Amino acid sequence: MRKIVSLVILASFATFAVAQRSNAPVPPPVRTGPAHLSTVAMIDLPGRPGFQDIAFANNLLVVSQTNANAIDVFDPQRRRLVAQITNIAQPRGIAIDAKNNRFYVATANSTIAVISSQDWEVKDSFSVDGSADVLALSADGMRLYVGDKANSKLTAVDTSLRQSIGSTDLGGRPESIAIGDANTIYVSVQDQATVVSVDPQIRVVNQFKLQASQPAGLVYNATSRRLYVAVRSGVLALNADNGSEVARVAAPRGVQTLSFDAASHTLYGAGGGSVISLNTAGGLTSIDELPADVKGHALVFDPNRKLLFLPGGREGRSKMLIVKDLVPGASQSSVPAEAKLR
Repeated sequence: MRKIVSLVILASFATFAVAQRSNAPVPPPVRTGPAHLSTVAMIDLPGRPGFQDIAFANNLLVVSQTNANAIDVFDPQRRRLVAQITNIAQPRGIAIDAKNNRFYVATANSTIAVISSQDWEVKDSFSVDGSADVLALSADGMRLYVGDKANSKLTAVDTSLRQSIGSTDLGGRPESIAIGDANTIYVSVQDQATVVSVDPQIRVVNQFKLQASQPAGLVYNATSRRLYVAVRSGVLALNADNGSEVARVAAPRGVQTLSFDAASHTLYGAGGGSVISLNTAGGLTSIDELPADVKGHALVFDPNRKLLFLPGGREGRSKMLIVKDLVPGASQSSVPAEAKLR
């Protein structure tokens, strides 16, 4: 039996390693226990498919629909669109300022739109130097961090003055921004296969070189001081202090976005035609993989309803896929061998 288990682990490791070196996709894990993720609904949305980001604002979902030049406002309880903010030029990243009932949207022409989460109207806008693509807001709401893919940099904006207070060269294309402790910022830099840490003075202090390629989605867990990063054909767990890899699991190629539920220690991912769930308690283990009926990667978890929302396209039409996590945080009785690798 020990010999068989060893062979399975070696085979799984080889599969993941080959996928990292080539374009070969990792086969989905075989479900050896009950399903944990289940599709519960698919809702029609207006406009052409093409979504970049999704987040909760005032208990409703706001979705950047880039191809429609609009922000969709979706009610997760009634499961329908309740408002649409139009004439937003190619909206991209979203950052929520819950304290001030507003949110920021990165748009074309180096502009940030400021939108009320009460009446869903654009209240203000301001320009930044360079392209505005990826956004994140500091915990106190005083700083807005803007990732510029075209110019490979990160800029910090004072949200009261609406002015830049500093920027730094990342050396590559920023894909995702995570807020750490004491205003430390982490950025996944896709074409350099690194995660960069930036201090409050907007200076690069560390560049964590990954043993993987194409890092995208990035999440920080303050309790364990871990960074979770989606890479090609996998998800990694890193020590946030020194960047050392502490765990990895295989994942469908194309998973780009991560969403974390701290209460159940569950990490969710989407992209590449799949939705996945991982248990982060004590390490990183696979729980389930659900084939998605839509093409998309923007993802958010609703901790109150234990639902995942994934906007995307199907047969040329815009959809909102709703997925239920039946047992958040619970591992299968038999975990795929690659999930046990460290």
